[in-house]
Amino acid sequence: MNAPKAPAAPAPAPAPLPVRPAYTRTDPRGALPRRTGLPGIGANRLTPFWRPLIDLLPSPHSPLRLRAIPLVAARLAEPRAAHRPSRFSRIGVPGQRHQVLRHAGLDAYDCRTPAGLAPHLRTPHWQNLVDTAEDFADLAPPSRALLLFHLAQLTYCHYAIGLAGAVRPTGDPDHDRYAYEVARVHARTPGHLPGALALLDTLSTTTPDRSLALAACFQGIGHSLRGGDAARAETYLTRGRALAAGLAPDTWDAHLGLSRFHRAAALLHPRDTHDLARAREHHEALCAPAAEQDEETALLVAENARYLLELRIRTTPSAALELADALLALDPDCVEALLTAGDAHARTGDLRRAAHLYAHAGRLGTGAGAMGWYRAAQCHALLGDTTDAAHAMGHCLELDATAREPGEYVAGLVGG
Repeated sequence: MNAPKAPAAPAPAPAPLPVRPAYTRTDPRGALPRRTGLPGIGANRLTPFWRPLIDLLPSPHSPLRLRAIPLVAARLAEPRAAHRPSRFSRIGVPGQRHQVLRHAGLDAYDCRTPAGLAPHLRTPHWQNLVDTAEDFADLAPPSRALLLFHLAQLTYCHYAIGLAGAVRPTGDPDHDRYAYEVARVHARTPGHLPGALALLDTLSTTTPDRSLALAACFQGIGHSLRGGDAARAETYLTRGRALAAGLAPDTWDAHLGLSRFHRAAALLHPRDTHDLARAREHHEALCAPAAEQDEETALLVAENARYLLELRIRTTPSAALELADALLALDPDCVEALLTAGDAHARTGDLRRAAHLYAHAGRLGTGAGAMGWYRAAQCHALLGDTTDAAHAMGHCLELDATAREPGEYVAGLVGG
């Protein structure tokens, strides 16, 4: 008889970040600065990195999250009888499209709904998005699910919620998958988390689709933690463990679902290494030879790999720099990845490398980029590079004029 396995040693906590990660704002509702006189979309500096979010066209320089957008747009353009919900996990950052367009000076593309984009600016896939949304009432649940996910990718969450209206799970597999996408959109929309969790509660306990119920638990853990409700996250964890025990990992999709669930469990208990190890085992089962993967499958694998790298950076401080390099190799032009890698270097005391990565994030724009410039400025200040610190604080203010601490820093330099 085998001896019981000894519990794994808890992972050490990461070192504290030597810079403040975020500034405060003088007006939380303040509009982003309007940029004028910048080149149009064809020659704009930000276009290569954000093109899918702007008009659905692909770009090899866009972050992983955005590379799924043209693939989903192409699927939405297929005959509606062939539609199936997306398997991608990453949803757009709220307000990101608006931020990109403001910082790129592409105001003509900034619209509150897809139909608000002028017809002469619409790509064929954008026109199909408008047409599909107009036919929402006549769409089957799989088409509705795909459309809502696509709208959420483009950060049209409020518009998607308005289209969907009130939705409850029914036990029908197609309808319940649609309800799951509704829950995901609510979860990414400020002020809508309680409604999202209510839907996920019902899905995780009533849907006959065990893999969908497990996905609801995976989402429930992450969003409960985001809402500061660890007790609710534990409930989803217990429920999910029972579901996972009865889910045979004999298909590619099952391995993906189990990897995601164990990854969420590791997020809830980062110092217990068992779930992270299980998440990585299931991920390895996804990694068939590249020649056997189509574009969507390869991107799903990369997406899951990226989540695992981010989690390991947080939970394995001794390997954080190596893992940060792997993250940047996988997603080199993503603002969030650059901030994560910058934090890893800052925690080890390599402030010069951290400042470089933070500044790279800042050059890509958005509110997260503004935070990058703020962190870069603090690194420069700690290194005694006051001129570089002033430049970085100024760049931060160019992206967000309501940034309090950068504004005070610059004003102090000129006696304002």
